[in-house]
Amino acid sequence: MRKMTATLLVLSMITTLAYSQKDKKESNKKDKSENQKEKDENAKDDEKIYNKLINLYTLDKFPACIETADKYIKNDNTARSPYPYLYTSMSYLGIYNDKDNYDLKKFKDPLRKALGFMGRFKKKDKNGELQKENAVYLLELRKAALMESANMNEKKDYKNLQNLARDMAKNYDKDVAMQIISGVYLCRADAKIDGERSIDAGMNLLKKKKDEGSAKLDQTEADFLADSFIMYTDFLMEIKDAAKAKAAIQFAKDMLPENEKVNRQSEKLSK
Repeated sequence: MRKMTATLLVLSMITTLAYSQKDKKESNKKDKSENQKEKDENAKDDEKIYNKLINLYTLDKFPACIETADKYIKNDNTARSPYPYLYTSMSYLGIYNDKDNYDLKKFKDPLRKALGFMGRFKKKDKNGELQKENAVYLLELRKAALMESANMNEKKDYKNLQNLARDMAKNYDKDVAMQIISGVYLCRADAKIDGERSIDAGMNLLKKKKDEGSAKLDQTEADFLADSFIMYTDFLMEIKDAAKAKAAIQFAKDMLPENEKVNRQSEKLSK
């Protein structure tokens, strides 16, 4: 009787488990179906948002584009979309490039705002697809930030240089060269602690990429990284830290052994 009872108990358990597995499968199917439905709805929303914003942007209606994007950002249903952040960034850069035709009291610090919204856009674009599609714009923004920071440095406008360099460091946190360059500008603008922190972050990121085998760069990016090391080592020589400069350029040579710019800088520092 006890054996029969035990057998029945085991059979009961197997039956329960079987139904449990069936329920889980049904639940998983339902979850997948709901997730796919949500993705489809998000895709439709994104298409509407994109069409609305690109029409305003291509007509150079930058203030209207910013205002419309802001409504999407403040709406819980559309705040997850990357497009409002991208087109806000693009519109602020458009204003920056045409400052004479805009009230800069109303649109204050357009380049810094362009950088800030670019950083937020990258966080929303989780798989990086839109960043690839908008690579030309991202390079244009980076170039504008570099030119403006160089101009501020030349004019010894250190207060504004600090602000811009901090924005560069914050929003290019995965860009080794920009981390190093923004760090150098922060050091030049009397923000040594923040500057050294940014430079160290860039160096550590580069070492990590090297260790992971993901430090391969095309020629343009390799030259840009070389330029950042040249700027950094020139700065170190200015403050008479030759040992650190030589160590940094040696690291650059290890990363970019065939880069002519780095090799020339190495020869210059060894004299």
